[in-house]
Amino acid sequence: MKGSILDFSIQTNTGIISGDDQNRYNFTGAEWRGQRPPARGDRVDFDVDNTGSAIQIFTALGHSNPVQNISNQLDKLSDQNKAEEQFNMIDWFVKGLKNYANFKGRARRKEYWFFVLCQFLLIFIAAIIDSILFDNPALFYSITALGLFIPSLAVAVRRMHDIGKSGWLLLLSLIPLIGLIVIFWLASETKQENNQWGQPAK
Repeated sequence: MKGSILDFSIQTNTGIISGDDQNRYNFTGAEWRGQRPPARGDRVDFDVDNTGSAIQIFTALGHSNPVQNISNQLDKLSDQNKAEEQFNMIDWFVKGLKNYANFKGRARRKEYWFFVLCQFLLIFIAAIIDSILFDNPALFYSITALGLFIPSLAVAVRRMHDIGKSGWLLLLSLIPLIGLIVIFWLASETKQENNQWGQPAK
């Protein structure tokens, strides 16, 4: 059967495939037969066992899509298979990008704050390039800010989940002074217990 990877978590080593038959199939990393970790958007061939789980999962031959191509390029920047204790700033940023619009699960403090730092640096560099090349700076700044908006929102929501709070509470950041509590939450330590969004992020 053919399908596409909907989600895969390195922490839990589990994922979900959306089959071409419109059904969803859970799988474990032990059933993955690819040379790199599964990524959202990967087209796959797989079998289904008697419990309805996907097994013997291979990358579909002769198929390429933009999401997969971008994921492959990100893999060249960062080895996401190593332990998170060995991650550097770029590794954390790439992890956020690979979870581009993933509003489920949890994100530890390092994942969130290193993403914010890299985002700030890229936007700052884009603004400098705009001021050098154009009289009315906005082009590269706008493209960079818009391109990073969704993953930055997603990693913030996952960070809130990691401390046991709903991502909707991020809306408090729009209220002057009261929004300071959101910064406190985003800087809080991981809650070391399972919650409705999954296992602790570290």
